[in-house]
Amino acid sequence: MRLRTLCTMGLPTAAARAFDTKVVSAAHTQLAFSSALDDGAFTAAGAAEWVAASRHELRANRCVALPTETVYGLAANALDARAVQAIYAAKGRPSDNPLIVHVSSMRMLRALYHLPAGAAGSPLPFLGTANAALEGARLQAQLLQAEADDRARGGDGVWPEIPRVYHAAIRRFWPGALTLVLPRPPCIPMQVLGGHGVTVAVRFPSHPVARAAISACGLPLAAPSANTSGRP
Repeated sequence: MRLRTLCTMGLPTAAARAFDTKVVSAAHTQLAFSSALDDGAFTAAGAAEWVAASRHELRANRCVALPTETVYGLAANALDARAVQAIYAAKGRPSDNPLIVHVSSMRMLRALYHLPAGAAGSPLPFLGTANAALEGARLQAQLLQAEADDRARGGDGVWPEIPRVYHAAIRRFWPGALTLVLPRPPCIPMQVLGGHGVTVAVRFPSHPVARAAISACGLPLAAPSANTSGRP
């Protein structure tokens, strides 16, 4: 796993693409997740320095390169506009080219629809695990209330924030290399969408390192491929 810390968040000039780079191996870590879909909690056995290192960098709104089931991705906090702009600058990517948001659990995805705009303020939220000490009792109550409201309307109370038409595909293909286009939660800044539109692309990666890094930092991550824009 490669930790990539962007030195500047300015315009995508040659200077803005300079890095201090630290490489941390995740090759000897055994990961076990508590839930296939709903909860992002996990345990890590073996050498796991990368878990704490990636958490620190991502919650500091810096960029981290992560392996996924398809390519390496250059990831940063999807709730913070400046962190997202750092991805564009690092890649030399046109700022009107939207990014995919990556989550580590259905709980994290659901939680996005209960956060207000500007949720990247201090303190940063922690999302995706059914642990009130981390996630906060208020958010847990909101998720439970959404489930109760859905059942009162005749639904099954499962993932009420997510359009039901997607549920079968989620159960079959997530975690995995399926991207869904969903209504944009207010907490996702327009920079993720390339400055336009009302929907956001979302993926739930199956690669254990990517999923663990997202879960450990408690934030959804915006991440395109880690190559320079327009080059292999």
